Amino acid sequence: MVAGIAFVIYNQYQNRPPRAVKLTAVGDSLTQGVGDPKGRGGYTYLIRKKVNDQNPHVKMSTANFGISGETTNQINNRVVHSAKLRRSLRTADVITVTTGGNDLLHFLKNNVVDNNRTQLNGRLTHYQTSYRQRVNRLFTDIRKVNSHSPIFVFGIYNPVYVYFPQVSFISRAVAANNTVTKSVAQKHSQIYFIPINKPLSDGQYRTAKSRQHLRQRAAAIGNQSNDANEIEALLNGNATQSNRYLSTEDHFHPNQIGYQIMTNLLYKQLSQHLDWVKG
Repeated sequence: MVAGIAFVIYNQYQNRPPRAVKLTAVGDSLTQGVGDPKGRGGYTYLIRKKVNDQNPHVKMSTANFGISGETTNQINNRVVHSAKLRRSLRTADVITVTTGGNDLLHFLKNNVVDNNRTQLNGRLTHYQTSYRQRVNRLFTDIRKVNSHSPIFVFGIYNPVYVYFPQVSFISRAVAANNTVTKSVAQKHSQIYFIPINKPLSDGQYRTAKSRQHLRQRAAAIGNQSNDANEIEALLNGNATQSNRYLSTEDHFHPNQIGYQIMTNLLYKQLSQHLDWVKG
C-alpha cells in the first residue's frame, strides 16, 4: 500500500509541468549583448539555455533591457520612468544588472592621460564618491519596484589590460569601481555581486608567468604604449592586438567565450542562492 502511494506521488512529480521563472536583465551593453558574434543577447541567452538544459523542472524566460552606452543614471532613469521595464521588473523572479562601465569610461577618457599621480588619485576618490551615490540610487529604485526577488549584479573589467598592462591607473580605477558596486550591493537585501574583472581583463594570459611576459613585452616597447592617442583609441573600442575573450570587432566587449564566462559565474551564484537551480 505504501509503495503504491509512493509510486503515485512519484509519477505526479515526474509529470508536473516545469516551474516557470522569469529573468529580467537591465543595464548597458553587457546586458544588451554587444560583441556576441551570433547576436543572441550575450549572457541573457546563454543563462536561459544553461538553466533550462540543466534543470528540467524549470522553464526560464528572459527579458533583455540592455542599452549600449548607458551610464548608471541613464539606466536608473529607465527603471523609474519606463512602464514596460517596471512591469518586467515587478514580475521577475530573478533580476540581473550590468552598470558602471560607462560611468568609468567617461571618467577615464577625461583623466587617464594625466601624468600627475596626486591629481589622478584625488579625482578617482571623488569619482568613487559620486558613483557610490548613483549605484545606490539604482539599487534602491529597483527595490522599490520589486522588493523580494534576488538581484545579481556584474562587476566590470579592464578591456585594455592586455594592450597596456603597464598603465596601472586603469586597473586601479576598475578595481575601485568594483569595490564600490560590491560594497553598495552588500548593504541591500538579496543583492549579490558577481566579479568578472580578473578572467575578462587577463584574457588568455591566465597564469602569473604569462602576465609577467605580457608586462615585459610592454616595457620593451617603451613609452610608445603610453601615447595618449593609442590609449584614447582603445577606450573608444579600437585596438591592434587581441584579448581572446573580447570581440574582434571592437576589442572591447566580450565575445562568445567572454559571455560564456559571465554566464558560468552567474549560474554559480544562482545555484548558491536559489533552491530551484541545480548546483
